[in-house]
Amino acid sequence: MLNNNNELTLKSILLAIILSIILSAANTYLGLFAGMTVSASIPAAIISMSILKLFKNSNIKENNLVQTSASAGESLAAGVIFTFPALILLGYWNNFDYIEVTKIALIGGLLGVIFTVPLRKTLIIEKKLTFPEGIATSKILASANSSKLGKIILQSSIIGGLFKFFQQGLNLWKPSLEHIFKYNNSIFGIACDLSPALLGVGYIIGINVGILVLMGGIISWLIAIPIYTSQNPIDGNINNIAWDIWNSKIRFLGVGAMLVGGFWSIIKLLKPIFNGIISNFNNYKKKLKSDDLSLKFIGLLLIIIIVPLFFIYYNIFNNYFFSLLITFIVLIIAFFFSS
Repeated sequence: MLNNNNELTLKSILLAIILSIILSAANTYLGLFAGMTVSASIPAAIISMSILKLFKNSNIKENNLVQTSASAGESLAAGVIFTFPALILLGYWNNFDYIEVTKIALIGGLLGVIFTVPLRKTLIIEKKLTFPEGIATSKILASANSSKLGKIILQSSIIGGLFKFFQQGLNLWKPSLEHIFKYNNSIFGIACDLSPALLGVGYIIGINVGILVLMGGIISWLIAIPIYTSQNPIDGNINNIAWDIWNSKIRFLGVGAMLVGGFWSIIKLLKPIFNGIISNFNNYKKKLKSDDLSLKFIGLLLIIIIVPLFFIYYNIFNNYFFSLLITFIVLIIAFFFSS
């Protein structure tokens, strides 16, 4: 590579947009399908290095811009797929309106970026978190084997795409194997999904998280549903009965577990968050130099974003006071979840 330190180049920006769209779409599908997303940083870094090597003038800063942009797109996709379907399930929306989704996602994404700036020093410098994903990405950016890794990603994508095409496009085999049976008055279920996507996710998340996912299935289908059906005997097709029970009752066990885990994480971060806020205000008063955007500039951006956010809720509730209250609550929630 030539010694060119430009980061915001046309090719890096265009590649960042393209990879962000592709990896966000992939994570959107995966999140709706499996209930979880995987990081876009590492594959984006590998693809970026493989492509930018074809140009005479390229550098590591361009690769860093591309992988960061792709990661931001993946994060925004996760925020959309884990929230917007609720509007359909609640019956508030009948379909996904592109303009509404874009407006809400844009405001939410900007809020996340703005709130992340004052938290950077607290979570990265003072808290000294290890950030294994960031370390892995930096190793890839510094690696000389990007071309080899790029070929592996290309080959894997082709194989996975062909598998999915033969499976669902041509219906050569079922997407999953499942067996639901009844013992005494209890209904049990055992299933296995035949998906390269889930195989890849399992490899990425590792054995510890994989066991937790497996335990969720065991608790649902081998403990909760059998206990419920033993206490509430139902006649009919056991397959339909089992899935109806899972959809209407059992899956909320997982929702409760996620809520408790999320709130517990927030409670653990309360002290460093407030320390970080106080530290930022003290530095601002002392006019100390910082690599971060100033609190004054962040406050100005926040005021600008509050206006369209308020009108989104006003169009729903048609009440100034209630819309203002909801906007304020959303800002607080957004700040804590950004952390």
